[in-house]
Amino acid sequence: MRRSAAAVALLLALPLVVAASDPRGDVVPCGSASVDASAPDLVAIEATAQELETAAVWRLTFARPLVVPDPGAPPARIDILVRDPTIPGMSVDGQPGVNRVVRWDATSAEQPIVVKWIPEHSQVSFNPPVIEGNRVELRVPGRILLGESPDGTESVTRLRWSARVSDGPGCDVVGGRPALRLQTAGTSSPPVAPAPATPSEDAGATSSALRILIVGGSIVLGLLAFWGLRRFGPR
Repeated sequence: MRRSAAAVALLLALPLVVAASDPRGDVVPCGSASVDASAPDLVAIEATAQELETAAVWRLTFARPLVVPDPGAPPARIDILVRDPTIPGMSVDGQPGVNRVVRWDATSAEQPIVVKWIPEHSQVSFNPPVIEGNRVELRVPGRILLGESPDGTESVTRLRWSARVSDGPGCDVVGGRPALRLQTAGTSSPPVAPAPATPSEDAGATSSALRILIVGGSIVLGLLAFWGLRRFGPR
């Protein structure tokens, strides 16, 4: 009886644990055109606040390494859509509430990151990303992304973000309206997995919330299964 209870707890936990992993091949058309098989397939993003929370870092993991330089026209593009709650938001490519865009085009490994200030109609270039195998890391100081405070730095913890990777007709999206938080030194969370792009910003926000619930549920049920095995398993 005890073994059966432990086995049932473990089986209940497994579906949510598996669902927390994002399936590959979820690139969808940006418009009406079909998606090329070589389109970048984003599988996870780890977003953190580093350097005493004065720099925002996004580490994107793809199913396979990006082709750099990308000979396509247009080339592969990474857009991190950012919302600073202290600045009025605008609509960017159908997504409302955006006032900053961190952009990188895969035309060269030395191509700098561009930070676009949307309400101000200006932009500034920063260092190129760090590319290692199938990972691309974008790092931007808060003073460049949000503006410089009197001490010469700026905390990035208040910003919210979402992401989109495009390559011609193909899009891979994480979130819709920028609502995701950066992970700080005092928090711990798994990388965010992308959801298929949809024309509705509400659908994007719902998908992100659902993924958070799935991950949280998997952790709780995993702990219950472990407790059940320790408590009721053979000794």
